[in-house]
Amino acid sequence: MRYIPEPSSNGHTLALVLLLCLGLPQAATASSNETVAVWKNIDQFVVLAPQDAPVGDTAPPNDQPVAIEPADLSAALGKLRVYEGKGSQEGVPLFEAVAAENLATQLGIALRRATSGQDILFAIEMQQKSALFGSNPVSVAGRVFYQNQRLNMIIGELHVSTVTAEYKTYPIGYPKLDRRLHPHQTGRRSQEARFDPVARFATSDGVNLYERDGKVRSDWLVVEVGAFVKRSQPAAEAPAVPPATKSASAAPESVGAAQIHGGASPSFEERLLRLKHLREQDLITAEEYDRKRKEILDQL
Repeated sequence: MRYIPEPSSNGHTLALVLLLCLGLPQAATASSNETVAVWKNIDQFVVLAPQDAPVGDTAPPNDQPVAIEPADLSAALGKLRVYEGKGSQEGVPLFEAVAAENLATQLGIALRRATSGQDILFAIEMQQKSALFGSNPVSVAGRVFYQNQRLNMIIGELHVSTVTAEYKTYPIGYPKLDRRLHPHQTGRRSQEARFDPVARFATSDGVNLYERDGKVRSDWLVVEVGAFVKRSQPAAEAPAVPPATKSASAAPESVGAAQIHGGASPSFEERLLRLKHLREQDLITAEEYDRKRKEILDQL
C-alpha cells in the first residue's frame, strides 16, 4: 500500500495526516510516495521509508534488498537483552517471544523489498511483566537497515507504556490511544535517543553498539544474525575434505535481487508449513500465499 497524494493541497494534507497517525514524524517530511506500508495492525507497523542521514553527512547505501529467513531473524531478536533502570544487573528481553516472531516475519518481507536508499521503520507491542504481579502493555519502535553484513537497529522507543498517564484517570475504561498526540519514536541516525528510565543494551559476540570516531551510540545495535543461527544448530561432523571458502572481501551470493544470509536452508515441507502458518495468522495475503506456494512447488 502506497500513500500517494492527490493533486490538490487537501489531498497532500490528508497524506501527511495518515503518516502522523502511523506515528512516523520523520517520514512526514518526505514525499508520501516514498513511504510504503509493509504491515499495519492497529498501532503496530512495519514500513519502508527514505533513508535518513547523520547531521552534516550522508549515510552510505544500505546492502538491500537482502533475504534473511524469518526464523533466523526471530532467533537473533529473541536474544537481545536490555538492562532497565540505573544500576540494573538483570537483563530483560528487548522483544517478548511472540513479538520477536511477529516482527521477524514482517522485517523479513521488508528487507526483501527494501532498496539501498530505504530504511525500515517499525513499532511492535508486547506484554512486559510488572515488578510485583501481572503485566503491562508496552511498545518498542525503531529503525532497521542492513549494512556490512550486519543488521543495524536504532531503538527510538524502549518499552514505552501503551497506556499514557492522562488515560489512567479516565472515568470509563481506557479509550484508544491517539497516536497523533503520542507518535511512535522510530529513532534516527542524526540524534541519539534518550531512554527513561536509564537503560543500557547487553552486548555479546553477536551484538555490539555502533561506534564511529570513538563515539558509541547507546541506542544503536549492530547484530550479526548468523552468530545466533549457528549457536542454535547442532554441530555438524567435519567433512573429509574441507570446502572451499570465500575471502572476506568476496561479494555475497544472491538469488534474484536479494542477498541470502543465515543458516541452513529449510526443507520444502518446512517452507510450506511456515507459509501456511503465516497465512493462518493473516500475516500475508491470500495472493501472496498462492504465489509463494507455487514458487516452492515449482522447485520440487
